[in-house]
Amino acid sequence: MKSKKLNLEYVSQERKELFIYFFASAGLIVFLAEFFNYLYLHNPNFHMFVQSKGIFL
Repeated sequence: MKSKKLNLEYVSQERKELFIYFFASAGLIVFLAEFFNYLYLHNPNFHMFVQSKGIFL
């Protein structure tokens, strides 16, 4: 079975931009989630602040 390639030559310019924005925003969301997790686990003050708001992760 041949591997499929992602061919963007025949896709409209608007869809290319949407594709790029989607992956950029997805990457930003993943980065922010990892950063929040790092702060939550390694910073006792931030951990207590989050728990004081009633959010128990």
